[in-house]
Amino acid sequence: MPHKSARLQYFCLAVVAALALLHAYGGAVLNYNVFAHGDRLVRFPFNSGYPQENIAGDSEETRAAGLQRSDTIVSINGQPYTGRKVALDHIRRSSPGDSMTVTYRRGLSSAIQTTTIRLTAVHPEKRSAFAIAAGLTFAVLPFLCLLIGLWVVFARPRNPHAWLILGILSYFDPLFVNVTLITNSFIQPFAFFWNIAAQTAMPLCLMFFGVYFPERSPLDVKLPWVKWLIAIPILLLIPFDFFFSYGDMWNFSVIHRFLPYAYAINTTENLLSSSAISWFFLALFPKISQATGDARRRLRVLYFGTSIGLTPFFILVIISIYRHTDLGQDIPQWIDLSVFLILLLFPLSLAYVVIVQRAMDVSILIRQGSRYAFARQSLITIRVLLGIWLALSLKDFLSHPGPQRNVDIVRMVGIVIVFFAFRFILSKRLQQKIDQRFFREAYSTEQLLSELSDEARNFTEVAPLLETITRRLGETLHIERIAVFLRSGETFKLQLATGTPMIPGTAQVFSLPAASTTITTLTRDKTPANVYRDDPSSWLVNASDAERTALADLSTELLVPLPGRSRLAGVIALGPKRSEEPYSKTDRQLLQTIASQTGLALENAELLETLTTEVAQRERISREIEIAREVQERLFPQTYPHVPGVDLAGFCRPAQVVGGDYFDFFLLPSRPPRKPHLALALGDISGKGISAALLMASLRASLRSIAGLQQGDLAALISNVNNLVYESSTTNRYATFFYAEFDPVTRILTYVNAGHNPPYVLRRSQAIALEPTGTVIGLLPDAEYAQATIQLESGDVLLAFTDGISEAMNHDKEEWGEDRMIATANQLLDQPSCTASAQQILTCIFDAADKFTAGAPQHDDMTLLICAVS
Repeated sequence: MPHKSARLQYFCLAVVAALALLHAYGGAVLNYNVFAHGDRLVRFPFNSGYPQENIAGDSEETRAAGLQRSDTIVSINGQPYTGRKVALDHIRRSSPGDSMTVTYRRGLSSAIQTTTIRLTAVHPEKRSAFAIAAGLTFAVLPFLCLLIGLWVVFARPRNPHAWLILGILSYFDPLFVNVTLITNSFIQPFAFFWNIAAQTAMPLCLMFFGVYFPERSPLDVKLPWVKWLIAIPILLLIPFDFFFSYGDMWNFSVIHRFLPYAYAINTTENLLSSSAISWFFLALFPKISQATGDARRRLRVLYFGTSIGLTPFFILVIISIYRHTDLGQDIPQWIDLSVFLILLLFPLSLAYVVIVQRAMDVSILIRQGSRYAFARQSLITIRVLLGIWLALSLKDFLSHPGPQRNVDIVRMVGIVIVFFAFRFILSKRLQQKIDQRFFREAYSTEQLLSELSDEARNFTEVAPLLETITRRLGETLHIERIAVFLRSGETFKLQLATGTPMIPGTAQVFSLPAASTTITTLTRDKTPANVYRDDPSSWLVNASDAERTALADLSTELLVPLPGRSRLAGVIALGPKRSEEPYSKTDRQLLQTIASQTGLALENAELLETLTTEVAQRERISREIEIAREVQERLFPQTYPHVPGVDLAGFCRPAQVVGGDYFDFFLLPSRPPRKPHLALALGDISGKGISAALLMASLRASLRSIAGLQQGDLAALISNVNNLVYESSTTNRYATFFYAEFDPVTRILTYVNAGHNPPYVLRRSQAIALEPTGTVIGLLPDAEYAQATIQLESGDVLLAFTDGISEAMNHDKEEWGEDRMIATANQLLDQPSCTASAQQILTCIFDAADKFTAGAPQHDDMTLLICAVS
């Protein structure tokens, strides 16, 4: 199945990336200015962000100027305060220590008052190294999350889960960037739009991800309306977010009348977002206990990674809401830094379960890494201890010479041998064993490959080859369940399964049609294919239920094609490793190379088996055909009937071992005072070979069974024969047929010609044709026939033949023809004092035909019947 184009997805990704990166760029410039020039930048003195409108808010600068939280700002430096952009423009042109003249109105009073605000720096004091590190972490971490989200979609553009992850990870950058403080006039509108879109999308994407990854949650199946009850109100409130954000930044007056509802709307959005996040965990948790294999591992990584990463962060969110402060404000910096470092587990776990081809369980990840590190460090420790032992022994040997010098020398030599033997021999072997146990990349795949390749070439039988390959793969990669499918016509049938209890008679269930999605995918890609039952972008989605059931019953995690010379020879289905590790790139390369050698060996073994079977079958067919030839020869007249004044001859030479031509002579039962009549028959069955021979036998049996009962009425006789042949043959089988009865007393020949080549009566260099009197037999039911008579004279010769005689061709495809045949017979008969017998006439005609064809292949059965009247 060809892959669908992802152009639309990549275009959407480009638009999203442009908006997100513009926002990130504006935030990066803002953060850089704060870090690098915080002592020279003026801090915004009022509350930032709706729904405050032009309320002064609460800060050190406003309190020092005598302003209260609920005072309404009227103007700044004489300019009407119509939006926060007015204050931002003045602050951008100011420096710390400058004054800002503010007019304001207190409470419901209409009196305008004036005060002066002393502007302060964003960071009046020099920041510590730890504070700078924490600030950089808060700036880099959201950008890293955004890049991870974009990378996930770029790697899986058609995967809906990837887009949900992008929507989740895009949330963190707007969370850490105060979009109202971005000063770039070009970026600011795009940043405002992305800020609202990303923060609204995050809870929705997280909820739908929990519902549908890796498959639909059972909780959602029971309560499908819950997600829409949460999602639809959030989507309906998005226009209000844009409306309030625009009014707060550029025009307070447009949102003034809606301010009483702003708090309720904001609270409702927060409750809905919290419900969406809660539904994510509720929908995801039941899947862990129900899933198996790789799906379970993915869910465990996702659930625990998300829980560990988000829990400290949401604690900070709750604290900031309770204190009415910014996120992380008035919290020790080491706590903030730790929380946001832990938060990194959230995007990493999301990306891991979608991008990594096969997830490893959290416990496996930790256990495998710790075991490998412990084993490697143990070797290093032993080396160090042996080195220390050698150094101390050498120092003792050099500093304490004594009477036991020879003993000390032997001891030192032994220590040196032990050290170097472990260092350069035993240590390397142990290291190889450790790498073999924990990492396939460090194992000597070349050795296994060469051994299996050599073994595969030596096999001439399929069963031992499969047993050896599966056993060696199972031992090397630690796989318990391996199944092998081999091509059998248009189906791949299960031939061998290890680690799987097979019930007799169920092998047919484990079969894959050649047109199935599994086989077409392996044939097209020609590389090992992972079996992902939980990935909506996997090829397995298009597979039939029977395919998925068969692969699930065999616990298949990797399918390896066995390529032949021109088509797929078979498939190896590999189950999970005992270590639960995923199949690495090196594993796949090793398996693909071994599969190529195995596929060729299978084809060679199958070819040898096929040739052996075919030779045996041909021998059996040859014997059967030889028996059929002998039987057919016995159907032709073995002795000719004796009729006074009549000389008979007949011969059939089939084009193949057996043929479809028929001739016969036999005497009809006599009925006094009438003498026995001579019956003559000649037929040509359509086609050649066994089928024609069988119809010929049926025609002979039908004729002989009826001829004695209907003497004299040849038309009725042939009609009955036609019906019998019609009922016992297929619609495309028929026969041309000539039948005659000769009265030796009157010398009258009565005949019926059922569509056959007209026989000839040769009389004194003349040829009288006996034309057809009806259609062929066996083609139409209830066909009617007419009979005709001819008076034979002394010296007449009846020459009946099949078209194999008249249409005999030479190498130039030229036919011999009836004229040459008749001329050959007349030439023999016209000789003076000719006393040629019927057999001599027959032999002469066959010799003349063979001389004309000059050894060209015989294309049809050749049959000739001669009846000479003396």
